Amino acid sequence: MRVVVAESGDAAGRVAADMVERFIGDSVSPALGLATGETMQAVFSELVRRHRENGLSFAGVHAFLLDEYLDLDRHDPCAYRNVAHRVLARHVDIGPGAVHGPNAQADDLDAECARYEREVRDAGIGLQLLGIGCNGHIAFNEPGSPLASTTRVVALSDRTRADNARFFPDGQPVPDRAITQGIATVGAAGELVLLACGEHKADAVARAVEGPVTPGLPASAIQLHANVTVVLDPPAASGLGCPRVAPAPRGSDEGMLIGPAGDI
Repeated sequence: MRVVVAESGDAAGRVAADMVERFIGDSVSPALGLATGETMQAVFSELVRRHRENGLSFAGVHAFLLDEYLDLDRHDPCAYRNVAHRVLARHVDIGPGAVHGPNAQADDLDAECARYEREVRDAGIGLQLLGIGCNGHIAFNEPGSPLASTTRVVALSDRTRADNARFFPDGQPVPDRAITQGIATVGAAGELVLLACGEHKADAVARAVEGPVTPGLPASAIQLHANVTVVLDPPAASGLGCPRVAPAPRGSDEGMLIGPAGDI
């Protein structure tokens, strides 16, 4: 595991964008896993800028959403498919139909979860962007989720719904269910990039990176993956132990690399 501490949230977004750009450039038919939480806004803004100013192309990229709320109208701006379109897809040259996600309006949700699990596995996600919840969730895998879990319908915790309420208009309740890729589904990606910013994420980050691997802290499962980079701003890194400083990642001068988790 590599842990990069950038000088700011925007700088952390640039580090993650560097990794996405390298992945796209090195891949013949890139399958990119997208998280759509607030922390990803800096990443997407930087990718859009690079597309407009530097010619970064998303032609040939297929993007796969981690999760989707249930019980929202398909046109609701808070639906993650619409968020992905609004903040990224409509601004770049990604192909029509190249952003994939579970169908939250499916009549048979179990069958839809199985279908999306197959689609994600068949695509072979090369790089998966991840956020982390204050309670340690990744995607919508809440504490207690089995480490071997696959795509399924889940109940959202009160903490997650409260944290996400600010993204919904006043008076609109946050859904209490979602479809999410499972922890094992996420872990099947070739590379994981977890981005976290803010002191409110510090405890969850420290437990995910340095604590025991446990279903009680789903993000701790990243320790089981062979190719993980955790990108943080200083407040999000404030709960980590005293690390060894190693060289910065290739092509990036945005922060220092704390290196491998076993050395932390």
